[in-house]
Amino acid sequence: MAMHHPLLIGAPRSLRAPPAAGRGSPPALLQRSDDDFIAATLEALRSAAGQAGLRPLLANARTAGRVLKLYQPVQRQFHLALIELWCDAPGQPRVDPARIASAGLVLRRIRDDAQGRWLEGWMSLRGQLQGWVRVARLGAPDADPLPALRLPAPRYGKPLDAALRQQALAHADALLQERSHPLFLAPPDVCADAAKTLYYGLVPTSSSELAALPAPERESFGDDFGPDSTAFIHHLVEPLRGQASALPLAGQTLQLAWADVPGQSGGSRPDGLADADWQVLGSDPGNAQWQRLMTTLRQLASEFDALGSGPQAQAVMARLQTIRLPLLRRPGETSERTVDAASFVRNASRLLLLRDDQAPATEMPRTWPALADADASALRAALSAALRARFASVKGAPGRFDEPGALYLVQPFVRLKADGQCAARTLWGEPSEPFVIAPWYEGSGAPPVQISMPDPTTPGFLAALKPTVSFVVPPSLQGLLGASPKDMLAGKGKLGSGTTLGWICSFNLPIITICAFIVLNIFLSLFDIFLRWMLFIKICIPYPKRSDGDG
Repeated sequence: MAMHHPLLIGAPRSLRAPPAAGRGSPPALLQRSDDDFIAATLEALRSAAGQAGLRPLLANARTAGRVLKLYQPVQRQFHLALIELWCDAPGQPRVDPARIASAGLVLRRIRDDAQGRWLEGWMSLRGQLQGWVRVARLGAPDADPLPALRLPAPRYGKPLDAALRQQALAHADALLQERSHPLFLAPPDVCADAAKTLYYGLVPTSSSELAALPAPERESFGDDFGPDSTAFIHHLVEPLRGQASALPLAGQTLQLAWADVPGQSGGSRPDGLADADWQVLGSDPGNAQWQRLMTTLRQLASEFDALGSGPQAQAVMARLQTIRLPLLRRPGETSERTVDAASFVRNASRLLLLRDDQAPATEMPRTWPALADADASALRAALSAALRARFASVKGAPGRFDEPGALYLVQPFVRLKADGQCAARTLWGEPSEPFVIAPWYEGSGAPPVQISMPDPTTPGFLAALKPTVSFVVPPSLQGLLGASPKDMLAGKGKLGSGTTLGWICSFNLPIITICAFIVLNIFLSLFDIFLRWMLFIKICIPYPKRSDGDG
């Protein structure tokens, strides 16, 4: 079949060293922070002097490891990809734009493991986002992102063409579509002035897109935190590792006041806690035992969702049900009494974690016994499965750019029109240098956004203030806010407090800003005592007050 004569893709040759004969080059990536940066870039492309002025704007920020770094729009930095098309012929003439059907670029994620390195594209299938998928699943290295352009082109007549199409569609990945971003042809007058065929397009560095399916567990959770890993075992509190643990106040009924025992010995006795109980729970050994139990309950309830209704939670409770906690033998009893750990955990969590004073009366066991190796391993396996399920529910569907430190590249392509006997085809350019995307909180060098604070000394300031935002407060919350500040600080405030009236409270937003600014500075100063961050996060520069005559 006849083919198009060779065509090359690369950065405008005025911005980079000319590529070797017969080869293109990676796209040029500009970093700009001016508002109308596209118009400014196109104007600069008209002349050799303007193109030379773009060289200092080539993206060149680097990480400590010298990896190229791009920024997000929230950091007031934008990245523009530029390519030039020219013929691989003597004199390297520009390509006639009429030969180009469309142009674009793909942004791909670079992955590697012990077996090697591969690329992933942001893919969809039949309109449903699949997330990051290996590019190799599209087929040949030069496969077009659009599935319609990868299917066999009509050439043999309807019956045979239909059969070939059906055969291609039988492949599971035949309709995978990689997300691409358009490259736009520079206006004709710009191309004419520059004597080049130039394309430009935005490089995406942020997205709110979420895949319809969760990421593979191995990718999202990793392989180094399994049930038998040292990190996982050390993370577990001793009873969940299968180790024996003493319990304080054996034989007594759990009390709601115990939940307020300080996290270390020597603190203040909580209100409502009996002196005898405080003597035990406030001492060094008793407090350590108590905190170990509370940590066990918190880990089971929060990290492993053991109180939930999912199959993994039920599996954890089934393992706990096989553990018998010995109860204190009372006078006259001849046989040992026990309670299964699942029932104890369920009732104790309801009282001590949820603060439910209607929880069933629960007796404190003597100890949490050690487990046999097989039983401890089975418990860890159930806990690990529950943690993975919990992580998947919290993590949710993966976003396009939600992996910190991930490596990416962009690669341009053009679609050539059919020309006589030459079939239409997709031509790929060289990929860019690998880069990372800076996290949103990192400074980019752009000037900070300025928020003008109101001047409270301005004449008539207070009289001019009007409510600009309103909060609808339900009766239960109003009951809490209606308590005295002293009671609230002492932890005596309570939701509800008998009120049945809701309230609408209106405030002036600038006043809220002033209050927040004052509180922020107070806490920054307090935290600076041990974080030592003030030098880096707060820069105050004096400026003179403008006089009335200043223009």
